[in-house]
Amino acid sequence: MPSAPLNGIDVVFDDSGGDGEPVVLVNGTGATRTAWRAHQTPALVAAGYRVIAPDNRGIPPNALPPGGITLEAMAADLAALIEHLALPPCRVVGFSLGASVVGELCLTRPELVSRAVLMAGRARVDTFGDAMSRAAGDLHDSGAAVPASHEAVFRALCYLSPHTLRDPRAVQDWLDVFTYTRAAAGPGVRAQYDAMRDIDQLPRYATLDVPLLCIGFADDVMIPAAAGREIADTVPGARYTEIERCGHYGHLERPAEVNAAMLDFFARCPEAASAAARGGSPRTPGRGGA
Repeated sequence: MPSAPLNGIDVVFDDSGGDGEPVVLVNGTGATRTAWRAHQTPALVAAGYRVIAPDNRGIPPNALPPGGITLEAMAADLAALIEHLALPPCRVVGFSLGASVVGELCLTRPELVSRAVLMAGRARVDTFGDAMSRAAGDLHDSGAAVPASHEAVFRALCYLSPHTLRDPRAVQDWLDVFTYTRAAAGPGVRAQYDAMRDIDQLPRYATLDVPLLCIGFADDVMIPAAAGREIADTVPGARYTEIERCGHYGHLERPAEVNAAMLDFFARCPEAASAAARGGSPRTPGRGGA
């Protein structure tokens, strides 16, 4: 488990795949780097990429980091790690809150990013999304003990597609996972819920100049697919694709489709063109890359 002392914290990260072209994966609220290991990391490594997956600030051991827990701070940590590992310009992928972190990185340090993928991303929070974040914060603040069975059902309703919920075997597998792997908690995760409150990044996204793919999940109730389409419609030249029959955890429910869209975008967006546009020199592509 490598780590790097950056911005006053120890940034913990996975590093897989050897010396291929680097891809950095940034996870969502309360999620750790380990969630990528099930599907995205193996697919990327098999395609010849090196995969770096850090934990965001807010995840222990950085539950109460200096500088607080904001999009700006998390993007600065990401930039520091990319520079520390001598990766730029590199591909960067974000999911949910991680998509907002990646978006902030693209806006503030575009020279570090050759292309970006935002999964279940949003530039601003809708009424229900705000209510979900507020409710999660209120539950944490109350100190109430939630039975594992209740938490598992609630997470299934929030994160999965109705198609999965109607499949007896699939939903039982998910309920087992949710029951025995409780959602991350603590003051750092509590602060992550507030990182997107009252933020409207859409005007800034109109200035973004990084090759971008937005992936929406058709049955996502946490961050509707329309929020990802809105980003793609705002960012010049951005692409949008929507994955059917999956909810907020679309990259885990339909990993083959999500991975195919991501890898196709990497292959169709030449590294050399991106590097040349920034006045740099192209990097050697991964075996399955551009």
